[in-house]
Amino acid sequence: MPPSSSIPFTPPGFSTDADAATAVLDSNGASGWDTQVILFNDDVNTFEHVIASLMDVFGHPEPLAETIALEAHNTGRAIAEVEPRPDAEKHAAALLDRGLRAAVESV
Repeated sequence: MPPSSSIPFTPPGFSTDADAATAVLDSNGASGWDTQVILFNDDVNTFEHVIASLMDVFGHPEPLAETIALEAHNTGRAIAEVEPRPDAEKHAAALLDRGLRAAVESV
């Protein structure tokens, strides 16, 4: 199945300016979304398990979870989510608990 087209997403703290079609930072100038969860490829887990884990941990829809799993498989790593550090650390730990290889990195 081919990867889905990009899914529009506006993180909390941002608003969309309909005239300019751009994301704008909130009034304090910070988004708080400063950490990315990285999913690494492995030779142990099935695609089905990886996709289900991404859906369970992040609430990603299946097409997005498939795209992330394929990117990790093809390139060795994929960004599973960008979010505040406490959430990223919790989610990376949840992926590790499911037997996946994951880490957090500052953006």
